[in-house]
Amino acid sequence: MANQLPRLVQLLPKWLVERWFTSSAGAETQDHGAAVPPKIMSALTQQVNALPPPLLYEKAIQQTVREALKAWQTSPETASNCLVILGSPVDALAQIVEDSLQDYLLDCDVNFVLSNYRRSANALDIADHMRQELVPEAAQKQTTPPVARSSSELHDYRPSVIVIPSLEPCFLRCIRGWQGIEYLQNRVVEDATHFWVLGCNHWAWAFLDKVCQISAYLEPTLLLPELTGEALSQWLHPLLNREIECDDESLTVRIAADDDDDDLYWEALAKLANGSAAAAAQLWLRSLQLDANQLTDDQTVPIDAQTLDVVMAKPVLPSLSNLETLDRYLLHTLLLHGQLTRSHLALSMGENERILRSRMQVLEREDIIQRGGQQLAVHPAHYPRLYSELSNNNFLIGQA
Repeated sequence: MANQLPRLVQLLPKWLVERWFTSSAGAETQDHGAAVPPKIMSALTQQVNALPPPLLYEKAIQQTVREALKAWQTSPETASNCLVILGSPVDALAQIVEDSLQDYLLDCDVNFVLSNYRRSANALDIADHMRQELVPEAAQKQTTPPVARSSSELHDYRPSVIVIPSLEPCFLRCIRGWQGIEYLQNRVVEDATHFWVLGCNHWAWAFLDKVCQISAYLEPTLLLPELTGEALSQWLHPLLNREIECDDESLTVRIAADDDDDDLYWEALAKLANGSAAAAAQLWLRSLQLDANQLTDDQTVPIDAQTLDVVMAKPVLPSLSNLETLDRYLLHTLLLHGQLTRSHLALSMGENERILRSRMQVLEREDIIQRGGQQLAVHPAHYPRLYSELSNNNFLIGQA
């Protein structure tokens, strides 16, 4: 029966798994555990951010790109010269695409374009910026790939591949804000000399399809697979049962899993996160706890401590406060674009920046929004609940 538990968890509806993990069965772990101190959590977060993409993502991207590229090389007049990779709006899709292809297409001339592009203060400059970036690339090697008549022809030809890891910075939802995307889709269709790989989140793709019918120009699409419990366990395994050093002192941290409930834990984590790597990583971090017996009476790490053991408690979704109507539009806009400056957020919503400021501060305090420099983004741990919240309120969204 124990071996059947992971399969049974997969069949349970998400709300039932969520209820089970927040029931009294998990209360004992919560009562006897203690929060991981911020300095340790910071070190663990850095370790998570340094992980390569999940193997399931990497293999899906590499295999699908190779198949689409081969089809284009074989039949350039009929096969599409483009592949679009779609992912969750909270996953670092640009980094996933780059890491998956950086050292993979060694038999191709690969150019990563607009990898670190940031919108200028004037969002209407995006189209000109894209022309400046893409025309020089598209002008290279003006030779049409040969139709495959023999294996030697294909062997001698080095296809040219242009990779734009993320389309989200290339538009803004405002009047004339997607002219750069319209230029790009025409450029791809007209350019028979390059194969294009484009990354985009589901929500942005749904919006662009609504306003400029992008799927009629750029296809096929690869939907990144939802991560299973096994895939998440494999991805985060390098951080388990090993020592992680904190930067500021000689303190090591060991994360141990309960072998008896290991499969059950990972399957439930995958289901709670809707299969998203970023959401799962944050929910995993939030599930980590210290044994309270390792702390002093005032719940701090002993000064002479050299090693701390961290355990994985039952994962739960963070609560979501009652959202105002303005909050929903604000969060939908952030998820649509991945991340935005405050001024671009106001422009996209058509609201005065001062009106938005107070609501953004509330959402930041509740950790629903996180800030990185000037960029605002939705905290990945809140994505599963926000997906349901916005879907139930008839917002235009993509996949989970």
